[in-house]
Amino acid sequence: MAVWSDSRRIGEIQWLRAIAAIMVVIAHIKIAIDLRFYGLSFAEFPLSPFPFVAGVDIFFVISGFVMAHSSRSLHGKVGAWKTFLLRRLARVVPLYWLMTVLVIVLLDVMHVPVWADTTLTQIVASFFFFPTANPDGVPLPVLDIGWSLNYEMLFYAVFALFVGLRQRWALSGVFLVLALGVAAGRWFPPASLALRFWSDPIVLEFLLGIAIYLVVSRGFRMPDPARWLVGLCGLGLFLAYPQIDFTWRFLQWGCPAALMVLAAVSGRRETRSSVAEWAGNVSYAVYLSHFFVIRALLFALERGGIRHAGAWLVGFPVGVVLGTLAASTVLHYAFERPVLRGIRRHADRDLLTGVGAPTGP
Repeated sequence: MAVWSDSRRIGEIQWLRAIAAIMVVIAHIKIAIDLRFYGLSFAEFPLSPFPFVAGVDIFFVISGFVMAHSSRSLHGKVGAWKTFLLRRLARVVPLYWLMTVLVIVLLDVMHVPVWADTTLTQIVASFFFFPTANPDGVPLPVLDIGWSLNYEMLFYAVFALFVGLRQRWALSGVFLVLALGVAAGRWFPPASLALRFWSDPIVLEFLLGIAIYLVVSRGFRMPDPARWLVGLCGLGLFLAYPQIDFTWRFLQWGCPAALMVLAAVSGRRETRSSVAEWAGNVSYAVYLSHFFVIRALLFALERGGIRHAGAWLVGFPVGVVLGTLAASTVLHYAFERPVLRGIRRHADRDLLTGVGAPTGP
């Protein structure tokens, strides 16, 4: 049986992170094609047989697992909350801020109409992960895809409150706060948009990840055939619920995501793969950068007057995926890792250890 330690990297988790990121990319490719090639409105979009956007739910469950697993050494230590937050912010913030600055420049240079209605409050809130209504009244940051990071930051903040306690009490505290927050939000709907956002049941998916960690850390393992069966059950449940239901999303998509994560982390052998390591490490950059690749290829197709179905239905998706993988690889190795190394030299020598790199979408 593989030894569980803070330095262990799980190949299947890395693959799953990459798959989750690509699922989100595919979801946005479909939206782009429906809007720009078929000329459909959002209300006219055909239902996808598979909920690719549920890649975010897989990310959330992974995040819960990874936070519980990689923070074991911090429990019971003075100042643990500072170390925890430094590590999380160092992994998430630099690339997100870079992408947010780039999208602001893009919106301004291209004179996108929505930019004229974007307020300074929304811009500042976007940088500090505070849910604020955009010009359409929806709680999305300037970089739309960053909505999920607003949930991640809530999870990190709650986790930091308890990380200095013994592990049992720390994880129990996280469970209690998030669960009570969701219950209060359902029973007593708050007037604040931010509180309504943060009390959404989707935050329970982080708890599913923590629960998986607790089960696996106590020695639970499955033979490979059983893991495949559990993972395929998760895949089948995704197919059973292709349409989003915000009220029950944490059950319809969170539970299948949890089955896939459980299958990934419950192997009897430790797995390592340089390809899996690369795929998982660039997944955060994939998530944040694919918007720019989609925009660039849409611009090229439309500026060139290309309306051939093959170019849009084959060339465009393939180009987006390959372009995103190339861009995210450059971003990870030329920006993310150097920044992390710089922070590590000056602040935290353990910043690059743990299960993989940034977990969030």
